[in-house]
Amino acid sequence: MTKILSLGHFILESFIFIPELILGWVYLVKKIFVSLFIYWKGKILFDKLFFLALLVQMLFSLMPWFQYQIQFYDVKESVNLGPKLNSIFILIGILNFFFLGFWKSGWTRIWFFATELVCIIFVLWGYLEPNRFFFEFVNHKEIQFLFTFYIYLTSLLVTFVLGYLTFQKEDKIFL
Repeated sequence: MTKILSLGHFILESFIFIPELILGWVYLVKKIFVSLFIYWKGKILFDKLFFLALLVQMLFSLMPWFQYQIQFYDVKESVNLGPKLNSIFILIGILNFFFLGFWKSGWTRIWFFATELVCIIFVLWGYLEPNRFFFEFVNHKEIQFLFTFYIYLTSLLVTFVLGYLTFQKEDKIFL
């Protein structure tokens, strides 16, 4: 009986704590957005564009890039696929976004250019030889490249150029 009362008391206290928990999360989210706004206001134009390009690159690395259709009896189904090296593109996108979006140092520049070049080479080579880098079990003639693939490729190129311009501008301002 005392265990039931203890459990009831615990549940009651838990429900009473929910408004405080919500207020804590609201306060935390508000602080994060205020900090991001202050951070954003202090950035130069190239850095803001670079940040947005890194965000687009990260988001489109998470999306499927290909589509093919399968016929099951009388029903056609569309299947969306990501590349088989998708985890590499996602990891590089996330790391570049956080390393270069919020923290800059000499080694992050080397990291950025090296990983962007690797991604550009793999994506372009994969476009030319899709069975090698993107998928193995499907005939590449049956695959349609989705617009997300082209947006990702464009974001790689734009991010590379914006990164170069941002670093050049920062060097003129801060050095």
